[in-house]
Amino acid sequence: MNPHKLKKIVAIFIILMMAISCNESDLSHGKVDDLSLIRAEVNIVQSLHDKGDNQIVVSLFDEQGKAIKNDSLKIYVNGTAVKYTVRKELYYTTTTYYLKENAIPQNNQFVFEIALSDGKKIFLAETTALSLVNSQNIIYSEKGDLSKDVEVKWKDLEGINYLEVGRSLKRKKKDEPNITTYEERAPDTMKINSTGNYVISKSTFENAEYQISALSLKFIAKRAGNMNPLLVKGSSIIIYGNIERRIWFE
Repeated sequence: MNPHKLKKIVAIFIILMMAISCNESDLSHGKVDDLSLIRAEVNIVQSLHDKGDNQIVVSLFDEQGKAIKNDSLKIYVNGTAVKYTVRKELYYTTTTYYLKENAIPQNNQFVFEIALSDGKKIFLAETTALSLVNSQNIIYSEKGDLSKDVEVKWKDLEGINYLEVGRSLKRKKKDEPNITTYEERAPDTMKINSTGNYVISKSTFENAEYQISALSLKFIAKRAGNMNPLLVKGSSIIIYGNIERRIWFE
């Protein structure tokens, strides 16, 4: 191999190893017996039709935001272990987190504990499970009409607090009329109540450059919970669920 090329490869490898080491906390090695050194992020995605249909991911960081990769730290939800998971990425990197699927709420709660290196369990975080909703309470037409406004109505969607409206667009190309291209626009997000309605104006459906192909509706329930105050600032627990609907114009 060309020596210059070999030196270049070695240099790249060293840079990658430095990047990996820079992103890994010193707390990844040895014992961790002080909760105040840890920032925790707990994310729960829950079905709005079945509270036991969920996925939990817990990530741990230090005060500098570097990942703590230390399997001596254990996480529990409602007394059940959340699996320590190592995922291999590109360029010799690994991502670590705690993963649990289909956790059963107890007394409608998800309660998390952390066992530090000394084995002692400490309260980490808690949140209430999201309310179940009847998706039949979302009223809309599945078939859109370019000449008419789209009105969406909903009622009794307890816990739903955001509506996200996305657009799939069909590009118009005068110089290439036989070629159709599509693109997704960044969604608009608005805060809503459990009962309400929203009108999407027909004036937004078409212009000289594009024509709407589909509207996507995402009704979102999102809520924060409580964290142990000893944790590093920025620690959080978020529970999230959604119901999606689509309106087609083609």
